[in-house]
Amino acid sequence: MRNGRRWFGMWSVVAWWVVVTAALSLLSMGLGHGPNVPGCAASAAFFVALGEAGHWLRSRYARRALRGREAG
Repeated sequence: MRNGRRWFGMWSVVAWWVVVTAALSLLSMGLGHGPNVPGCAASAAFFVALGEAGHWLRSRYARRALRGREAG
């Protein structure tokens, strides 16, 4: 992977983490709970990691299926 793509991928994950943290904090305040930013940040990290793992699996199996279709 080129260095530029690696940096873009890293900043993309960080940006998603910040957005999900803010959304969870706003949701908790809207529900009447105090803004627990560390807890929301931990939950956001879990959700972003889960999403990235799902994306990795989907792209891995899509490449494998495309390779199998080209060979057959």
